[in-house]
Amino acid sequence: MPPSYGQINDDVLNAMEKPGYAFYLAVVSLAGLVGLAALCLMYQVQAGMGVTGLNRPVGWAVYITNFVFWVGIAHSGTLISAILYLMRAKWRDAVSRSAEAMTIFAVMTAGLFPLIHLGRLWAVYYIIPYPSQRQIWPNFVSPLVWDVLAVSTYFTVSLIFWYIGMIPDLAAARDRYRSELGPEHVKSRIYRALSLGWSGSGTQWHHYGRSYLFFAALATPLVVSVHSVVSWDFAMSLLPGWHSAIFPPYFVAGAIHSGLAMVLTLLIPMRKLLHLERLIEMHHFEMLAKTIILTATIVGYAYGVEAFIAWYSGDLVEWQNHKWRMFGPVAWMYWLCVVCNVLIPWLFVFRRMRTHYLSLFVISLLVNLGMWFERLMLIYTAQAHDFLPHNFGRYLPTWVELGITAGSFGFFFLFFILFTRGLPTVPLSELKEHIAQKEIPPTPKPCQHRVGQRLPQHRPSVLAVFSNAGNLLDAAKSCCDSGFEVMETFSPVKLEPLTEILKLKKSPVRFFTLVGALCGLAGGFWLAGGTALVNSLTVGGKPPLSWIPFCVVGFEGTILLGSLANLLGLALFARLFRLETRPCYDPRFSRDKFGLLVSCGPDQIELLKERLSPARPEELHVHQ
Repeated sequence: MPPSYGQINDDVLNAMEKPGYAFYLAVVSLAGLVGLAALCLMYQVQAGMGVTGLNRPVGWAVYITNFVFWVGIAHSGTLISAILYLMRAKWRDAVSRSAEAMTIFAVMTAGLFPLIHLGRLWAVYYIIPYPSQRQIWPNFVSPLVWDVLAVSTYFTVSLIFWYIGMIPDLAAARDRYRSELGPEHVKSRIYRALSLGWSGSGTQWHHYGRSYLFFAALATPLVVSVHSVVSWDFAMSLLPGWHSAIFPPYFVAGAIHSGLAMVLTLLIPMRKLLHLERLIEMHHFEMLAKTIILTATIVGYAYGVEAFIAWYSGDLVEWQNHKWRMFGPVAWMYWLCVVCNVLIPWLFVFRRMRTHYLSLFVISLLVNLGMWFERLMLIYTAQAHDFLPHNFGRYLPTWVELGITAGSFGFFFLFFILFTRGLPTVPLSELKEHIAQKEIPPTPKPCQHRVGQRLPQHRPSVLAVFSNAGNLLDAAKSCCDSGFEVMETFSPVKLEPLTEILKLKKSPVRFFTLVGALCGLAGGFWLAGGTALVNSLTVGGKPPLSWIPFCVVGFEGTILLGSLANLLGLALFARLFRLETRPCYDPRFSRDKFGLLVSCGPDQIELLKERLSPARPEELHVHQ
């Protein structure tokens, strides 16, 4: 039997109760791992990069591997939250919140490694786009600067998208803690601030629905762009093994592959430990496993095409590098990738393998292991076996690099485990929406007149409370057909048919998003072009004003400012800048009740009650 509105609410919010000793032990252990990595980093900063295994000819190795790996892990969160949302894939709802959180924490982890790899952390300001005293601006033709823009844009948009999706659920937590602990308790205050005065009113849901859709549309191209830009760090060079046109799709597919595996690794134990079995079911894991079959096939195809191109191109240097990778001293790494990233995930074609928790968990771990070594293999082998035999060399990581790498996993898991106890791990409102959709008639008829939602303060109003979304819609239709043209609704879920029934105007949030995106596009080209004129340098045979490379900067500006403007439009029109809820709001409206507040004249109260009665309201309250 599917859970009710209240059961979904309780299951998710119960997971945020006071944790046991095992939680604190895990936090201390992970924090200890992070502290150990911090000590390794301090030693490296003091002693210099000579304490790492980096040397001629291998200048990029484990640190850049970690950067690429963690950026890849971040990909599946946006895939699940944005792309599958646009495709209306219902199975995504139960796992989307945790996948989005994983994205945030993975990007945070990835962002540390370019700084660690610099050695001199204090030199990072050279890549920040601001005019310095010496007129040294970043070179926007460089893929390394594209990386900074792409990853920072991805992090900002993902963070906003994640937080916006949580606002209705934070309001549910606010109402629960306020009723259980009192309005002055610190938890009530924290969630009241985080929920931004969310009341679940029809006006707020109307703008929220449009805004969330635009966020998904803006975030979707980032899934493809971010790892494509990361792959250009290598593909734009001339080294054998790196200079390949297949790298962008190869990297994107691998990133989604590893990210989906990490979702399984995180959710399988989380579901058990937080008692979320009723909400996260085997069906959700099975759908993830089926998607992994697809990504494993793409990764396997990329492996095959890469070998074919190396042979068929007739480039002897490229072919010798690939043969060394397949049959040389590092061949174990190559074949480990083939086994872990392609052959083992294909076991999911057997239903028994994708419907058993142990096999799902073990295979997800092996995929992550394989994907980490794939990144290391690509980065290391191209430098160690390039054009000149006298330049061939080897690389072995030192204890400093291994300590910092272990600390990065501790950093990531520490944030995730704190998230599971501090914020709703499953999107309440989206799961409740499935119940509401079953209660709503398939083809609701619109009202005869457009309905206003701004209630006048000097007129009385009647608040009807329902337990069924379909009854709320029936009551709203009945009232507006009877001549009551000013009303507001309250709901724990987004009720899409209300827009059609009440003939609401289209949300102006779309204009904010469009203007922001256009400003970002123009601003990106202006920044890159202006910088190029200041520098006036010819790099890689390109003239200072190279408009095609500047498209990357323009694209990132479009997405970034479009998202920020979208957020501004939502905050203004949904009035998400207050700490207090709307008048007549009932805390039950964030849990399992629906409200219809209708404005009327003093002599129309009884008539209004009569019009509401066929919809069977559970309660009627008159506000004078």
